[in-house]
Amino acid sequence: FVIQLTNNALKQERVSIFGLLCMYSNAFVYFWTSFYKVEEGKDIDPLDFCNLAGFYVGFIYLAIYIYFIHFKNNKTRGIYIFAILIVVSVAVWLIILFTVKPGNVWDKIFNWLGVVFNVCEYFPLGFSILYLLRNRISEKYTLFGAFFGMLNTVTWEIWAIHAQMTGGDLIHSICANILGICLQITQFVLFFVFRKDDPEDNKSVGERPEDIDFELEKQKQNEPEYMHEFI
Repeated sequence: FVIQLTNNALKQERVSIFGLLCMYSNAFVYFWTSFYKVEEGKDIDPLDFCNLAGFYVGFIYLAIYIYFIHFKNNKTRGIYIFAILIVVSVAVWLIILFTVKPGNVWDKIFNWLGVVFNVCEYFPLGFSILYLLRNRISEKYTLFGAFFGMLNTVTWEIWAIHAQMTGGDLIHSICANILGICLQITQFVLFFVFRKDDPEDNKSVGERPEDIDFELEKQKQNEPEYMHEFI
């Protein structure tokens, strides 16, 4: 997303908040649940601060996205979306604060909720997967997220399996990272399946014929742009 932004390659119709939102939500849920379920007299596991870092980075990512995709074009909508993000985050934090205790049912619920976000954050980060599939686009920028996502999921999968074998309860993390690895592999496969060895490949998204046709079709249907940008 940032690479697109700095290279002036950001096209509103192909970006998506979905992966960014899931990255933020995953780190948010796992950090705060780990923080409040620590038993009295024990320290927080240093590994949990990885989620604190992810929480901060995810928030910055979302703020950048909202600013460039919404606020710059429509200040009211940008403020509205940012306010919703803050309100929902505070609401979830309060629920975790008053419900999560070591090993209770809420702890397990949030663990598996985190799994959903953990898996979904490995969809093309910052890209609309529906747009890429619909237009059969081989987008090189998705490979940045897929490459580092693969390193991340494989590393955490090894850690989760080791922790499980030494007496931990990391089944949720093992499942999440297996699915995450599958999604990274899928992104690599889609890139090479849709790749074309012709001059059109060198054009940026938005300049290709299929992108122009898509824009014309969208204008005819007079559909709001934000309906296309989420997933």
